[in-house]
Amino acid sequence: MVGKGKVHNTLDELLHHNPLPVGYMKVSVDLVLDTDALLPLPDVVSETTLMREAVGSFVGWPSDLIFPDAETPTRPTHKAGKGISRRIESVASLKEVPGRKLKKAGNDIPPTTSGTKSQIMMRLEKMVNESDIMHGAIRSIDFDEGVFGAAHFEIIAKEDMQQLFEHDELGIAVIHTYIWYMYVTLLRGTELCNRFNFIAASRINATLITKNPTSVKNDLVDRFMAAGDNTTPSLYFLPFNSGNGGHWVLVAMDLSRLIVYYLDSLSGDWSKYPSMKKTVDAAIIKFRSKKNYRNRKDITWIRVQCPQQNNSVDCGFFVLRFMRDIIALNRIDIPKMYFEEYKSYSRAHLDEMKDELCQFIVDQRII
Repeated sequence: MVGKGKVHNTLDELLHHNPLPVGYMKVSVDLVLDTDALLPLPDVVSETTLMREAVGSFVGWPSDLIFPDAETPTRPTHKAGKGISRRIESVASLKEVPGRKLKKAGNDIPPTTSGTKSQIMMRLEKMVNESDIMHGAIRSIDFDEGVFGAAHFEIIAKEDMQQLFEHDELGIAVIHTYIWYMYVTLLRGTELCNRFNFIAASRINATLITKNPTSVKNDLVDRFMAAGDNTTPSLYFLPFNSGNGGHWVLVAMDLSRLIVYYLDSLSGDWSKYPSMKKTVDAAIIKFRSKKNYRNRKDITWIRVQCPQQNNSVDCGFFVLRFMRDIIALNRIDIPKMYFEEYKSYSRAHLDEMKDELCQFIVDQRII
C-alpha cells in the first residue's frame, strides 16, 4: 500500500482532458505512505512521476490495485526519519469530493476568477439560503473526542458559512470544522493519530493569554497529556490567532525533539507574539516535568519559509493548508524552506479546501 485517496469513478471520466486507459480509474491522492513510490501512470504534462508529487492531484490508477475500505499492512516508508510503522484504514473511498485539479505547486495553476464557485459550493449555499440559519438560527456540532483530545462542540452560524462563500477572513468555527474534516478523512482509525494532534484555537490564543496565561499554559499541558507518552516524534498543531479576529499563524510542536516550527503567511517571526512563545515554552517544560522526561537541551524554534499571502484575508486559509500539506506528506520534520511541492499557493489550492469543507458539511448534514 502506497497511499490513501478517493476514487472518482464517474462514467467516461477523463484524466487531464484525455480518456483513461482500459483498466484504470481516476483517483485523487490525499495521503502518501511510500513517498518514493512511482506512479503507475505518470503525468507527462506536469512531469509528475512520484507519489509525493501527486498529493492533491488526480492520477490514473489500475482498478485491480484499488482497495476500498481495506486496511493497509503496517510497513515503514523509505525516507529517513519517517520509519514509524502505521496503518491506514481505507486506501480509497468511493465518495467523490469535487475539486479542481492541483498540480505540484507554483504559478502553473491559474488563479480562480473572482466570484467563480464550484457546484458543491453552490449546492451548499442554496441549502443555507433555504434554511433557518439565514434567520438567526445556529447549529451546535459535537466533534469526535479525538480531534482535540477532549469533548468539543462548535457553533455554526450564518456568518461562518458566508466566510466560505465570500472567501472572507476565517473565524474559529471554520478553522475548527476543517480540522475536524482532516481528522475524519486522514487520521481517524489510523496510526497517524499518534503522529499528528490538533489544539483548539478557542482555548489558546492571544486574547486568553493576556487574560490568564497560567490557565492557558495548563490547558496546553492537559492537551499534551491526553495524547500519550510523546516519546516518539509527533506534531501538535496550534492555529494561533493574534486576538480579536486578527492574524492566524501556525505553531507546530514536536515534544520529543523539543522543536517548535513557526509558519506565518506574512513576514516576521514569533517575536511578534512574545507572550505566546513564553506560554508554549512553559507548557512544554511543565509537561516534560510531569512525565519525568529529562530536558537535554533548550527548546528550538524554527521559522519556516512558507508560502506567503498577497492579500489581507487569506491567513486562515494558509494555516489550514499548511496543516493539510504536512499531514498529506506525512512529515514530522518540516523543511526550513518548506516543501518543494508547495513553494507557493494559488487561489486554486485554497478553493480546493473550501470545496472539501463544503462537501464535508453536506455529508455531515450540518445545515
